[in-house]
Amino acid sequence: MRFSDVIGQKAIKDRLLAMTAENRVPHAMLFMGAEGVGALPLALAFAQYVDCTGDKSNGDSCGLCPACKKNAKLVHPDVHFIFPISKNGSSDDTDSFLPQWRETVTRSPYFGQTEWIEAMAAHKPAQPKEDDDPQAATPAGKQALIAKDAAQAIHAKLSMKPYEADRQIMIIWRPELMNETTSNSLLKILEEPPTDTIFILVSEEPQKILPTILSRTQTFRIPPIDEADLSTALSRSALLVPDEAARIAHIAQGSFVSALRQVCQSQTDARNIDLFKKMMRAAWKTDIIEMNNIAEACRAMSREQLKSFLTYSQRLIRESFILNLDNRQINFLTQPEEEFLINFAPYVHVNNVEKLASLIDDATARIEQNGNIRMTIKSMILNLTVLIRKTNRPAATA
Repeated sequence: MRFSDVIGQKAIKDRLLAMTAENRVPHAMLFMGAEGVGALPLALAFAQYVDCTGDKSNGDSCGLCPACKKNAKLVHPDVHFIFPISKNGSSDDTDSFLPQWRETVTRSPYFGQTEWIEAMAAHKPAQPKEDDDPQAATPAGKQALIAKDAAQAIHAKLSMKPYEADRQIMIIWRPELMNETTSNSLLKILEEPPTDTIFILVSEEPQKILPTILSRTQTFRIPPIDEADLSTALSRSALLVPDEAARIAHIAQGSFVSALRQVCQSQTDARNIDLFKKMMRAAWKTDIIEMNNIAEACRAMSREQLKSFLTYSQRLIRESFILNLDNRQINFLTQPEEEFLINFAPYVHVNNVEKLASLIDDATARIEQNGNIRMTIKSMILNLTVLIRKTNRPAATA
């Protein structure tokens, strides 16, 4: 991937180019930014630029030399990848998922954890298990993690000298999903890094990474993509008229992944708004039967899909609260969302918005900890019943 393929982010590109020209590339870098802003594409473009043996006078890799062609296919022998996996057997390790990784990234390096989980689901069939979660036996139903196998892979790959390039590059996507063993192993390597090696950590939640690891990296904060750049990219890639591209770019809040999801109007989006409506209506009516139906529907989802729905619900709570401020410029809603929230928003106000957000956060945490899905969702909806019935009265002053 070339820098010209990365949407926007001119300031970061210029910083990387200047750093390389001045021969002060650090041994460990942290590219951190929200999903879809381009942290991984920037890491891929930088790796290709560093390895390029052709003409780079225009501030980009040539795209034509053997190194560029290998990087474009993610098969350069001196560029290694570590990423979270959903193990589906005792023999699974990071390298066993490389075909899915290469296919996913080459199709588009702008993707999220949900898309990656779905890509891994095609790895091979799983043996069903008898437990509370019917999806737990499949890659799509598991949470992806960077486990100890990855730590061993890092040591093995970096124990050898570069084959073709002047240095080796290790790109670690979502290092916040490393377990404790892997984190400590990476820390030891960063404390005494191999010569001629560059580590690029690409994180969406850097606060979950060990502080001692963070302290050994040079940080690059990747901001949301500028709306104008995002709109241009949508017009080009999705063939949208300017007005529609601008509308979606505004809703996406700087994330090309979110923008693409808006364009596709995927079944996931339709399911989320439908499930959110049902959940809030069941909570308002205290409809126990419907609450049970919703809990069962959530239980049939993978944990990643359910976490995605809870994140979506959190966003709609925020948008409902902002809608009450009567300032549409700071609302980011699709038409179906706006149609529902116009009537629902009055029930999200200063007296309950923080507790609503906290309630959804708590449910998400339980799902991440492999808690019982049915009980977690039913408990959440029952608590929603109390909160959305809370009256919107000013707090008493002392």
